[in-house]
Amino acid sequence: MKQYKLIQVALLAILLFGWAGCSQNEEEVPGNARNGIVLNVTDTGLISNEPSTRTEDTGFVTTFTQGDQIGLFAVKDGAILDEINNMPFTFNGSSWSGKPILYDERLAGVTFYAYYPYQPDMSGKTDLAGDDFFAPLVAAWELTTEQSDQKAYAKQDLMTSNATALIGENGNYTLSFQLTHRMSLVVVKLPSTRYIFTDAEGVAMPEETPYVAMPVDVAFYLDNVGEGNKIAPYYDAKQDEYRLLRKPSSENQIIGHYNDKQCTLDTAEKMKEGKYKRFVVDGGYKEVTHYLQVGDLYNADGSLISKDAKEADIESDRCIGVVCWVGNPQPSVLYAAEKDGYTSAQDVLSREHPNCVNGLVVSLNTVNDKFVNGTAAEMRIWYRKNFTDAANFIDLSGNFYDGSKTTSTTVAERDRILGYNNTRVIEAYNDANSSDLQVLQVLDAYRKTVVAPAISTNWFLPSVQELRNMQDKNGLLTTLNNQIAKVQGASIEIGTQYWSSTERNASNMYYVSYTATSSSVNTGGKKVDARAYRFVLAF
Repeated sequence: MKQYKLIQVALLAILLFGWAGCSQNEEEVPGNARNGIVLNVTDTGLISNEPSTRTEDTGFVTTFTQGDQIGLFAVKDGAILDEINNMPFTFNGSSWSGKPILYDERLAGVTFYAYYPYQPDMSGKTDLAGDDFFAPLVAAWELTTEQSDQKAYAKQDLMTSNATALIGENGNYTLSFQLTHRMSLVVVKLPSTRYIFTDAEGVAMPEETPYVAMPVDVAFYLDNVGEGNKIAPYYDAKQDEYRLLRKPSSENQIIGHYNDKQCTLDTAEKMKEGKYKRFVVDGGYKEVTHYLQVGDLYNADGSLISKDAKEADIESDRCIGVVCWVGNPQPSVLYAAEKDGYTSAQDVLSREHPNCVNGLVVSLNTVNDKFVNGTAAEMRIWYRKNFTDAANFIDLSGNFYDGSKTTSTTVAERDRILGYNNTRVIEAYNDANSSDLQVLQVLDAYRKTVVAPAISTNWFLPSVQELRNMQDKNGLLTTLNNQIAKVQGASIEIGTQYWSSTERNASNMYYVSYTATSSSVNTGGKKVDARAYRFVLAF
């Protein structure tokens, strides 16, 4: 795939043409073959549409990748040579190949032109009389509103050269093309926040991996908001910015949506070809220090609201949960010293979400037995006999921790943070067994209703220990309740009995119930009983 990098110097791509006369076969030949022509192709990049004296101002320069094609023309005495009329050359990752060209007297006085990307039909798209050989091609160039795919985006980025003369003697000939971008480019930087977590004294904690909250529900439109006007820019994750190619003559307004907010990009003034204009929305990228603690509110974009925030400072429609546990929840880290071998290879949380090392978030709402279809029904957590049975279908030992054990050589299995692991086992078992477990119906419905941010895991069913961690003798659950009460319409329903993902035996699952100051683990939860759910995610 093509990569677009923000750099200060042009990237040089060497194109080697062979010397094998009239052969119709594509072949590669050494660049020092006598009378062979060497082409130097340089992309000049784009420059800012805004006046700037900054010497560090940079452009977007193309790096050609395997499969890219350019087209080549040769003009002599006011006519295009038949043998070099939109001649394609294809990049194979290190050099270019096509129909070989050998220099002789017929190329004396010839002017050459090149363009990218190659078009099979160039009829009527060149101008021999005017100053711009490719003017008709530029005028007829069609951009689509679907540019989100990197390769598709690159194929719309039209570049052409000016007239170029052949330089050389004694069998060494060179063509040096400078390709210029003929479209303009809009670059959008939406707000994102990198959190630097601290202790209570404000000292930065050791950082295992950067935590950056990104905007959600991002959408762009031309002129008016509506599905028919939706556009899809290319998103460069490395630079954290959106890019949209536009024709220089375009007068359309671009409207952006993110985090339930709207912004209009001022593109009324026509942009010039080969220029880009950058829009930084709401300050773009920023870094903040944050004391991460139980009780912090968690938003849909992964941003955090301090436990001490006032209700007026909370956007209730953005909040999706409350931080209920702080620390790295990956079992291979938590239980690295255990004798019964919690290896990193079995840690599905670490394997699938290595950046989720900061804590756990509990959902705002209890999911009751009417969540899926609006009618009362038993909330069956498991239709098969036990987790051990799952080993007949999936490789627990190699990919997951075996959560079916209730005791081990060191500590009861139920006293471990294994919710993500257990949920993934249930999902894998369900898929392998072609089952339709009701717990997964409920979980899937909740995931669609309350969408977790990309920076976190999806919602999962907590283990016994994860549920127990929400209460202690100091009334931790009351703290969580108080925070949830700040968000309109949420209730944790103290005293409700919640299913865990921890199995006791073939007939029973553990569930947890709460009082104002304590929690209790119940062993007699038959798998056909109806109980509520409380979901958790790791971030």
